[in-house]
Amino acid sequence: MNNAIFISINPIASNKIEKGIKTYEFRNYIPKKEFNKLYVYVTTPICELKYIMEITNIISTPQKIEIEGDGNELFNEGKKSKYAYKIDKVYKITHPIKLSTLREKFNFTPPQSYAYETRYQELSAFLERSDKKLVWKR
Repeated sequence: MNNAIFISINPIASNKIEKGIKTYEFRNYIPKKEFNKLYVYVTTPICELKYIMEITNIISTPQKIEIEGDGNELFNEGKKSKYAYKIDKVYKITHPIKLSTLREKFNFTPPQSYAYETRYQELSAFLERSDKKLVWKR
């Protein structure tokens, strides 16, 4: 399986992910179609599609995850979202794509929750061909 979804993440959380401080992405939903990759749009004031993340497990509450990591303990206490997406690899796109370019070239709208890659097939193909740097992996 090699399916992806587009998600929006705020700059503070995306920065913590890039630094390896945040090792799970917390959400209150699981898309119906299986996926193992996240294309990450970083919200205002950055407004760029900036990261590609590979995930393996999706943990649902009340299951527990390791304590080490930003928000992990809150998840284990039931005070965070319902699902924890375990991040295994983080890639930073060498030339992040600005929102204006995303709109003009790919008719992209930042997702409120998520969007399947099939909605933006041309953009997905472009991202897979793009230069990217592995930031960290588990």
